[in-house]
Amino acid sequence: VILMNPQNGEIYAMASNEEYNLNKPTDLSPFLEEETIASMSEEERLDYLNAIWRNFAISDTFEPGSTFKPFTIAAGLEEGLIHENQTFVCDGGEEVGGWTIRCHKRSGHGTITLTEALSQSCNDALMQIAAKEGRNLFYKYQTFFGFGDKTGIDLPGEAEGLLTSVENLNSSELATSSFGQTFTVSMVQVAAGYSSLVNGGNYYKPHIVKQILNDDGAIIKEVEAEILKKTVSIKTSDFI
Repeated sequence: VILMNPQNGEIYAMASNEEYNLNKPTDLSPFLEEETIASMSEEERLDYLNAIWRNFAISDTFEPGSTFKPFTIAAGLEEGLIHENQTFVCDGGEEVGGWTIRCHKRSGHGTITLTEALSQSCNDALMQIAAKEGRNLFYKYQTFFGFGDKTGIDLPGEAEGLLTSVENLNSSELATSSFGQTFTVSMVQVAAGYSSLVNGGNYYKPHIVKQILNDDGAIIKEVEAEILKKTVSIKTSDFI
């Protein structure tokens, strides 16, 4: 779980299902029997500790799936390839590159608006949008929204994720990428990207630290909000 303020990049909460005592980070007793701990080599102990300490929210990656759909739609809107009142026909899937790629609603959504395509998470409509964008433009926006690169968050071990290269974004890969398959992202990448989609288009550098204090409680450093780029227009952001 990540709780992030989209207006300044401040991360208020970050939680994983692997918990350990921050005051005793090397204590394995809550996880293993004493005999097991005693029999472990230093390398085994360190490997086990690193697995416990690993922060999924920034160090692990996954296919974003339908959570990526707003980014595909935003790119189409920004480039004028689709418009807010556009309609699409979903018949349950598309024939792409020799494959039948299905919508989650196999019977089809019928004729739906762009708003309905997003709210009802229609794969068919998203594939049609990505086809309009083409692989070069689609890949350009993937990287522009920060996927495939580190956000620069002030924590160690950040993963970059893995994008399908533009050369390998053939018609079927482009179609499945439109709804978040065939590439991987981190949670913090999604949080930062989403924030820019809904805050007017400002991509803030995510950060944990707000202030650094001295022993007397006086502020010696204030971490200000840092806008790294402008991703979308206010019009597109308002629609999303």
